[in-house]
Amino acid sequence: MKKRILFNTGESRNLFFEKVLEKNKIKRWKDFYQELDIQRQTFDRYKGGKLTIPEELFVKFSVRLDKDSKEYFNKNVSILQENWGAIKGGKVAYSKHKYIFDRGREIAIERIKSKVPRFDIYQPLGEELSYFIGLLIGDGFTNKYGRYYLTQFTGNASKEKEFYEELILPIPKRLFGINPKIRYEFKSNAIRFNLYSKDLFLMITRRFKIEAGRKTRDVVIPKEILNANSEILLACIAGIYDAEGCMYFDKRNYYKNPYPAMSLNMKNPSLIKQISNVFSKYGIKHSTIKGDKTLYVYGKDSVKDFLKKVKLLNYKYKKDIEFLKTL
Repeated sequence: MKKRILFNTGESRNLFFEKVLEKNKIKRWKDFYQELDIQRQTFDRYKGGKLTIPEELFVKFSVRLDKDSKEYFNKNVSILQENWGAIKGGKVAYSKHKYIFDRGREIAIERIKSKVPRFDIYQPLGEELSYFIGLLIGDGFTNKYGRYYLTQFTGNASKEKEFYEELILPIPKRLFGINPKIRYEFKSNAIRFNLYSKDLFLMITRRFKIEAGRKTRDVVIPKEILNANSEILLACIAGIYDAEGCMYFDKRNYYKNPYPAMSLNMKNPSLIKQISNVFSKYGIKHSTIKGDKTLYVYGKDSVKDFLKKVKLLNYKYKKDIEFLKTL
């Protein structure tokens, strides 16, 4: 039976979460519980002592605690059986769990490692892998948390649910043998697509030279992809557009017919310049504005040429592409 952790006093529980905040160098709890795939309400109940903490999750919380902290909390936590999850409304009977910070942590880590398949981070570069990296540049990040490695994509739940479930979910399975975990956050209308793999982290950071951590204004298309053939390079750009691009029609009376446009708005001038150079190389007419933060492809012929060369997959474009065919 799975175990759950109970703090013996509210004081020790509060101190524990203070130490977790300090040792993980977290500015906002939101960043922490999202990385661990915990709903805000559930995390608040753990933190407030309304709910006991699952053993494996407790191990993740405590990974970065120093030796003195571990020794202190070792004396101030107890273990409950699984059916003692809710503290209120029950009689607490528990036994001391002396090695929770030592052997318990090692066992939990080994369990997770044993479930994650290994793969060659230098596998051949193809269109699908390039597209995956493009999607990561647009909507994702990778990072290390203690001994855990997370790669995450975030999308719009109401508009991109089918896109992630039907088209994106099979990609890491085919490429890396990894089964993603999808989580929905209805209050924020977000879909989070999580991949737990050290090899994937190493592929992204070591092979493709994309820095760990949240997206920055400096992430660019990796040199290996830039130097690849046109199909592979444009597949990466398709991933970026599927993540961050937008298609619309200007219906002002100034135009005889609705005027189509593709836009890519990112606070990353270096990336926009890269894409602009690629478009110039392959004859895709475009323009950039707002200090190289937005790239536009205007007009029916130019947009059709763009769509012919940049193979978009996201269903969010489907209706607009169908409408374009009628013009």
